[in-house]
Amino acid sequence: MEPKYLLTILEVITKSSEYLERKGVQNHKIDAEWLVAYSLKCKRMELYLRYNEVLEPNILEQIKALVMQRGRRIPLQHILGEVQFAGLCLKSDSRALVPRCETEYLVDFLHTKLTAEFNGRIADLGCGSGAILLSLCKLMPDASGCGYDNSENALSLANENLVLNNLCDRINFKAFDWNSDMKLGENFDLIVSNPPYLTVQEWTIAEPEVKIHDPRKALVAEKNGFSDIERIIAVAKYSLNSKGFLALEFGCTQADDVKNALSKDFNVEIIKDQFLVRRFAFAVKK
Repeated sequence: MEPKYLLTILEVITKSSEYLERKGVQNHKIDAEWLVAYSLKCKRMELYLRYNEVLEPNILEQIKALVMQRGRRIPLQHILGEVQFAGLCLKSDSRALVPRCETEYLVDFLHTKLTAEFNGRIADLGCGSGAILLSLCKLMPDASGCGYDNSENALSLANENLVLNNLCDRINFKAFDWNSDMKLGENFDLIVSNPPYLTVQEWTIAEPEVKIHDPRKALVAEKNGFSDIERIIAVAKYSLNSKGFLALEFGCTQADDVKNALSKDFNVEIIKDQFLVRRFAFAVKK
């Protein structure tokens, strides 16, 4: 290759970032760095020490192919095949919703609130990839639990993540549809859920990564985004032990409705996320 075609890591990141920005990718620079690091099989932060390193043509071609995928708005996590969540490395693909940083905040809140000594049984309703339950049990070594989902694809991904993170002795995953049943078969000390809560209109205007690549049924709920939240509250009422905890994630306009729906059977605390949006409910069964 002629010298004029040689590119350094910094030049590749810059050109890739500019391309992704033109394609509407929000975190274009960070995503470009992840793709370059993935191609070089190194940590993203290592790139800053290697900016002037000239890349081989075969590596450039690999990076180009990955950047073009991201430009088509395929989620970064699907391209990399994994996502970092609350200290865990999880497989990520189209079988389940990509875990969000807001949900990571909920895990951190529960770890702080209940402490690492929590030794109860945890149920994760709509477990998807298993991210919430796996991370909580990793942070709480004496806890155990079961994740429930009505998607066989999601359950297959959750079980792969279960094996990947060596938690088979404390966690299992089961099929469950809260629209047809309100009892889980056992009682729990903590029920946690990030259920579908988008309206059809919100889903219609979502970013392509969400609208095209995340499972629609993991995102959209009837009754203006509230139907699944109602069902989960009903399940929690019948499946929590006395003084058991319910932790819910919901949409940014749903806090008052969630609090009202919980207030009859639970003492409720509404929690703000890292962006100061009322995003979660932490409730104690009366």
